[in-house]
Amino acid sequence: MSYYFPGKNVVVTGGSSGIGLAFARHVAREGATTILVARRADVLAEARRDVLAAAPGAKVELLPLDVASEHDVMKEVGALAERERIDVLVNNAGVVLPGRFLELDLGEFRRMMDVNYFGAVHMCRAILPSMVARRAGHVLNVSSLAGVIGIYGYTPYAASKFALAGFSQALRAEMWPHGVGVSVCLPPDTDTPQLAFENQYKPAETRAIAGNVKTLSADQVARAMARGIEKNQFEIYPDLGSRFSALAQGLLPGVVRWVCDDAQKKAKPAP
Repeated sequence: MSYYFPGKNVVVTGGSSGIGLAFARHVAREGATTILVARRADVLAEARRDVLAAAPGAKVELLPLDVASEHDVMKEVGALAERERIDVLVNNAGVVLPGRFLELDLGEFRRMMDVNYFGAVHMCRAILPSMVARRAGHVLNVSSLAGVIGIYGYTPYAASKFALAGFSQALRAEMWPHGVGVSVCLPPDTDTPQLAFENQYKPAETRAIAGNVKTLSADQVARAMARGIEKNQFEIYPDLGSRFSALAQGLLPGVVRWVCDDAQKKAKPAP
C-alpha cells in the first residue's frame, strides 16, 4: 500500500485508455481522487466505470478536453486548479501514426507535436502556478523510448517525444527549488489500443526493429510510474530492457545504430 497517493488529487491526460487508464486504476486503488482528461465524453464515462470497478467507492472526475487547445486548457484546467488542489499531473495524452518521412503528410508532424508536446506544455502552464504557490506537487510527462532513440518510421513521433524529454529536463531544473517534482517516463512499446492502431501502419523496417524490444503491459508501466513519483525519481524506465537500451544509446550510440540498422536490413518491405 502506498503512503503517497491516499488523499491526493491526480489529473491524468489521455486517461480514457491505455497507460493513462491503467495509472488511474492503480492510484485510485491507493486512495487517490482521479481527474481523467480526454477528448470524448462517452469514452471518459466508460473509463470512469472501469476505474470504479477496480476501486469501488473511489472518487473519479471527468474533464472532456482537447489538450492541444491552449485556450480550452487554460480556461477549463485553470478553473479546475482554482477550485481544487492538484497534487499530481500526469501528461500522458499522445497520438502516433508510423510511416516513412517522404510518405507522411506534413499535418501529422504538426498534430503529433500539438498533442504530444504542446499538450503537456499547456497543462503545465495551467497547473504549475498553483503547485509553485503551495511549494508542493509533482508532474510526470510520459515520453517514450522513442524519445531517446530515433527509430525508422517514427520521424514525427520521435521528434515530439524527444521534445517532451528535453522539456522535462529543463522543467525539473526550474521546479525543484519551488518544491515541485518532475519526472519523465520512457516506456517501450506497450500493449494498448494505440499500439494496436500503430501496428496497422508500421513499415516492415519498423516492425523488424521493434521485434528487438519486449512489449510491456499498461499495468506494468503504470506501476513503474507510480513508484517513480513516490520516490521523486526523474527518469522512469518501466523495465530493465528499456533502461539498458537508453544507457546503451548514451554510452554506445554506434552500437545501438548498428543493431537497428541490422534489423532494418533484414526486413522485407512491401513493394
